[in-house]
Amino acid sequence: MSTRSIHLVGAGGAGMSALGLLALDEGWTVSGTDREDGPGLDALRAAGATVRAGHAADALPGAVDAVFASTAIPDDNPELVAARERGLLVLHRSDLLAMLMQGHRGLAVAGAHGKSTTTAMLSLALGGATLCVGAEVPWGRGTGAARGEGPWFCAEADESDRSLLRLSPEAAILLNVDHDHHSTYASIDDVEDVFRQFVSALPSDGLLVAGPDARARAVADSAPCPVRMVGDADGAWGWVQGTELVLADGRSFALGIATPGAHNRANAACAIALADWCGVPPEDAIARIAPFTGVGRRFEHKGAVAGVQVVDDYAHHPAEVTATLRAARDLHPGRVVAIFQPHLYSRTRELADDFGRALSSADVVVVTDVYPAREAPEPGVDGQLVLRAVSGPGEILYVPLLSDVPPVIVPDLRDGDMVITMGAGDITTVGPLLLQALGGDGA
Repeated sequence: MSTRSIHLVGAGGAGMSALGLLALDEGWTVSGTDREDGPGLDALRAAGATVRAGHAADALPGAVDAVFASTAIPDDNPELVAARERGLLVLHRSDLLAMLMQGHRGLAVAGAHGKSTTTAMLSLALGGATLCVGAEVPWGRGTGAARGEGPWFCAEADESDRSLLRLSPEAAILLNVDHDHHSTYASIDDVEDVFRQFVSALPSDGLLVAGPDARARAVADSAPCPVRMVGDADGAWGWVQGTELVLADGRSFALGIATPGAHNRANAACAIALADWCGVPPEDAIARIAPFTGVGRRFEHKGAVAGVQVVDDYAHHPAEVTATLRAARDLHPGRVVAIFQPHLYSRTRELADDFGRALSSADVVVVTDVYPAREAPEPGVDGQLVLRAVSGPGEILYVPLLSDVPPVIVPDLRDGDMVITMGAGDITTVGPLLLQALGGDGA
């Protein structure tokens, strides 16, 4: 596009609002809409975009070069219909990311779990490189976007809709491979195939960092460039041993990072490996990452009242639930109360037993009804399907409605408890309600 005037449909989403801010940083004219107002639209509005709540054909400006939408936006959206009738370019959100990465040295972080956190760590390790992720970062103006100095552009590469294949990074991290998006992929083999396509497109003079995951290491064989393995594989560049990063060349570094959990120490090691290839010594990368407490909704401390801590986490896959609860056990000696909202009927149907096993490590388990997102209900698929798979001596409760969670569980909470709300839907609204019911806003 010779002129940069763009319209974003679904502009308030975490990923789209980040892209909109970066486009504004480039001097582009940005307009957009979303179903309702919220922090994403507020951030765009404050930065100079023309945005509004509600989808309508008349929201499309008269002068616009292209319209961008995410996979979640249906084809019959009135703005998309109007754009096509006017002969405008209608492109995917990931096409905008690819455009914004042009002129930079692109670095992408892929994998089923940990992308946002690791991408943010990589940006910090590089001294504050340009960043685009689908979760809020503390320096992102209320979004996951930050414009940095220098040539590097760190981006999260999304496999949920295969859109990572639209990116052409110079180097990449592949953290792990897992079957998460059941409406997109029929099997884990299909997921592996997409990641193989992604890594095989890397330039021969680039780099792939493979995380401590067997499938990621297998996929790494398809890379045409050098590969740095992180973990206990033969020929690994380095590995995490407790709270130390140990390199194959004999050097070791204390990995004292503020982001909790063994999984985040592994994420940090991958970011450090790529930053080292970019010219940043490991000791400098660690020092820059160390104070980072995480991106929004990743073990995010919401407050504490009457000795009860409330934490919110995006965990919506059994592997993520397991990692989050392990981090809680590492940090917290008291009871762990897990409140889980299943996300998507397809995922709940396929992974209910795995969710139940993952949740069984909590002392108290509360499961709500399924957050449908874009899916229609399925007979027999609800929160009880997950609850039936939970085992162990702890208390197990099915509370379908989020609004009923505080009155049900608050009477049983006690000094020393850690409550963790988990899921990719609107479960994030429960934490503040719990704090209020406990007698305050938290601190």
